[in-house]
Amino acid sequence: MLGIRGSPGLICLPRVTRHVARLSTMTSRASAATLETATKQNVGAAASKSQTHVGLNSGHHMPLVGWGTSQATGDDCIKATKAAITAGFRHIDTAEQYKNETEIGKGLQELFKSGAIKREDLFVTSKLWTEHHPGDQVRPGLKDTLSRLQLEYLDLYLIHWPTSVKPGPKVTPPFSETWEALERCVEEGLIRSIGVSNFSPEKIEKFILPDAKIRPAVNQVEMHAHWRNDRLLKWCDQQGIHVSAYAPLSSPVTMASMEKDVPNLMEDETVNEIAKKLGRTAPQVLLRWGLQHGSSVLPKSANPDHLKENIEAIGWELSDEDFSTLSNLPQHRYFTGSLAMHEDGPWRNYEELWDEKDVSEPL
Repeated sequence: MLGIRGSPGLICLPRVTRHVARLSTMTSRASAATLETATKQNVGAAASKSQTHVGLNSGHHMPLVGWGTSQATGDDCIKATKAAITAGFRHIDTAEQYKNETEIGKGLQELFKSGAIKREDLFVTSKLWTEHHPGDQVRPGLKDTLSRLQLEYLDLYLIHWPTSVKPGPKVTPPFSETWEALERCVEEGLIRSIGVSNFSPEKIEKFILPDAKIRPAVNQVEMHAHWRNDRLLKWCDQQGIHVSAYAPLSSPVTMASMEKDVPNLMEDETVNEIAKKLGRTAPQVLLRWGLQHGSSVLPKSANPDHLKENIEAIGWELSDEDFSTLSNLPQHRYFTGSLAMHEDGPWRNYEELWDEKDVSEPL
């Protein structure tokens, strides 16, 4: 079976470093009322229909359905931030490179001041861009992000891409330097969990784990019914690293902006047949597939109606037959990572960046 199924119980990863116990006093726990609906099981296991959160190896809980913000900009982003929280989202995923942290911060402050939500009820993720990879630049980069968001800490901070500050045969600076600086920020209370994005298993194993005092809590990667990413999901599961899926709906707006001629999964005939049969929408079916495949999901939309639709991936399940049907769609990576490649290295091509051959099928 392509999805990694698990028995009901609390999604909690083992605490794997001595730092976690020491830092547990800083843990922001989701409210008891929220976690009542969560079940516990191993990371990488299918989310049960009522499960709302996943327990990370850092001891913190992350909502399984998060709001991806990369398409939200300007004043519309402020409105969309408030609409997302109103719709029920409690996980916001942004990044320095999205150029919208300031607007998200303004939207959050309006919500905090109105009493609509409290900071401790939210899970906020951002990402470190390449220019801030040097050890002495990590904290300043983080502080800039916190200033823009008007927050005192991040729930999760990720190295956005396995990129090098300058081309060449070796990564500059080494990822171990960046990671050590992130660990210091955790100890300082500026971050609660740390992780990576777009890292292959080989890169985590070679560049992060050997010297890590705090293991990565999350690896955020492309994952959807057209790109199951099973090899990475299985390895991260074995390592106690949660996988969070960006582009779970295949990101048609981003693909169009990149002039990529790839199918929009939400228009797929099979997806829509299953959605019609279940009385659901295509996005809900695709998000539910992602949760049952073993990841959290980060759908992107600034449309209030779509936000309400997307959050309703919780509370129901795909049958084994429907899940299997969706798991056997043709496979094709949409985000090839060309921005992280350079003719002089360290990653000159697809195979060197992802540590696997391109097995994409015609779609």
